Amino acid sequence: MSVPAALAPFLPGGRPAAPPGGRRPRHVHSPRVRRLASDRGVSLDRIAGTGPLGRVTVADVGRAATTAESPSAAVAIESRKLRTSVAEVEVTRLARTTDLLASVVESAVQALRAVSGAATAASRPVLRVHAPDGPHREVVNAHDLSVSGLRRTLDDASAVPAHEGEPSGATLAVHDLRGTGLLFDLPVLAGGELVALSVGDAVDRPAVVALPDGGRGIGMGTFVHLALTVDEHAAGTDAAVLLTQVRQRLEAHDRRAS
Repeated sequence: MSVPAALAPFLPGGRPAAPPGGRRPRHVHSPRVRRLASDRGVSLDRIAGTGPLGRVTVADVGRAATTAESPSAAVAIESRKLRTSVAEVEVTRLARTTDLLASVVESAVQALRAVSGAATAASRPVLRVHAPDGPHREVVNAHDLSVSGLRRTLDDASAVPAHEGEPSGATLAVHDLRGTGLLFDLPVLAGGELVALSVGDAVDRPAVVALPDGGRGIGMGTFVHLALTVDEHAAGTDAAVLLTQVRQRLEAHDRRAS
């Protein structure tokens, strides 16, 4: 049975018929919805209504306005690909020296320079060091990137203080958790940072060791956990590959330590 067009909107599931141009008749929606859409710059004709008879609701307008107002944020999120990897590294010899943190930083800097784009690799890194028992500091354009040079720079009391929560623009952030009892955390990249690396507290535990006669036995070893977060899109590599290179360099430093 055919239904008069004038009665269709009042039947279940009915809605005002759209004219040939595809636009709904005026005053289909409430004055409040029309006013809100006008204030937020949203076209009601482009919103699929979820209200009775297909009408657009206040919530529909709010969702459409939020989507329309934040395209740049969506693009920024899509342009970053953040990932974190964690590894355990033996540092039995380094733990007896004052070079452990500097060796970690040197390993991260050199690994980053090896995989980054030419512009980043050629520039001096900007480091931000987060210490558990002291002020956060920034090391800008360190000239000596050797372990001894970085140790002197990190120990320099005149290093630029870094204020928590402020964008640092640092290439590399190092979170020093030694002495806190924490094995590792999952570091978050601040504004401008390409890599964030946390160094967990050093712990002693039994481990398999090489014996003088070439055999293997059980001895005590010192270990730290490294957790590395990287913007894989900007760095051009993934977190696992980068952390593997950091771990290998740090293990090499440990074998050379006295």
